[in-house]
Amino acid sequence: SGFFIFGVLYLLSYDVHWYYYKRERRRMNMFMYSVRFVRLVHATMATLVAIPVMLITSDFLKERFLILDMFVAFSGGYWTFDLLGRYNEHLQVYEPPGRYFSYSIFKRYLRRFWLSIFHHLFLVLYFYPKVLFARNDEGDFLVACILFTEFCVPFTEAQWMMESTLEPHNLRYMTVSAFAIATTLVSRILVVPFVYEAIADHMEVSILDLIISVAPWWHILALSYAAYNTYILGCNIVKTVIYMRLPYERKKKPKPGTKLPKPEREVKILDEAAGEGTTVDNPYKQD
Repeated sequence: SGFFIFGVLYLLSYDVHWYYYKRERRRMNMFMYSVRFVRLVHATMATLVAIPVMLITSDFLKERFLILDMFVAFSGGYWTFDLLGRYNEHLQVYEPPGRYFSYSIFKRYLRRFWLSIFHHLFLVLYFYPKVLFARNDEGDFLVACILFTEFCVPFTEAQWMMESTLEPHNLRYMTVSAFAIATTLVSRILVVPFVYEAIADHMEVSILDLIISVAPWWHILALSYAAYNTYILGCNIVKTVIYMRLPYERKKKPKPGTKLPKPEREVKILDEAAGEGTTVDNPYKQD
């Protein structure tokens, strides 16, 4: 059901962007907008499920919540869909028209989206069956913390959408960027010490005793995750500052009654082989 619902949402989002950009026909933005819009919706749903579970859990290691298991089962279709959506995005944006699959295309797809592919394959092949079928009555707190890392995704995707319009010099962009930076700090970095402190409080031990009693590879994994997201946060801050410093000229609205030049009905395309121009319909003409 998740695969079908998010697939339909992707198609609807594409149609909306096709209508919105009907005069410019920016295919790259439409496909990338559609994939990121679907990701924004799923991240919002994951956040709304994760936060209540994290707040009302009384037994961090044993308590289970039906809504979280149902959402993970629902998300399995989304994670599978996102792999196909990313491949379609790669075909439409980075490959010539008419080419759908080859070894070289697949290799370029893996090289460009390798981290996202690894992330989704891990979720589909390990996280999904582990949470639903092989937890041995373990609690939902850690699963909710993992879903809580999606808290920043709606803001980072909205930030990308604003940056792609090349009009970031406004209060709305500054507000969304501030929320993207703050939520990344909370959900991707500070969530690591929060998990340590919550488990230590539940077990009634100090954090130092908890660190000593847990296997070292867990600490390596947690520190690596926090360090990587600290790097991502720093890159986002630098990118936001750069976009805010870009020169930007606002388009002046024409005065009422001003006659605008009509676009040409035909354009000429240079035929290099024949050495002459070919006349075709202008795709940007306004009826």
